[in-house]
Amino acid sequence: IMKLPKFNEEAVSPVIGVILMVAIVVILAAVVWVAVAPMADENLQSTKIVKVTGTLVKANDTVSYLVNGGSGLSQVSTINASVNGVDQGIIFTDPAVGAINETDAVKGDRVILIGYFDDGSEQIIDDRTY
Repeated sequence: IMKLPKFNEEAVSPVIGVILMVAIVVILAAVVWVAVAPMADENLQSTKIVKVTGTLVKANDTVSYLVNGGSGLSQVSTINASVNGVDQGIIFTDPAVGAINETDAVKGDRVILIGYFDDGSEQIIDDRTY
């Protein structure tokens, strides 16, 4: 009787299993990317640079703001102020470098300046407690 050679089949199954697991991971990553990528593009907005400096004026105990500039200044339609969470309305309309205005804030108040831009976006320009 002639003996047939034995083949070691134990190594085939783990190799195929690893290849299948790698393929599944790659497919899952591609599916997640296709689902998430459009959402990232929709919510991505560029930050606009606008510099406004606030100073506490001791003579009348108010906060005065000076528009310093920035690459996004030409795109600003208005700048609104909020003092301790209460909307103070517009303090600058189409601001230009050198424009000055005051708020009713006093020492210890938190003032947030929000810029509203021509493209419909808005952005916090300054958030500070004086």
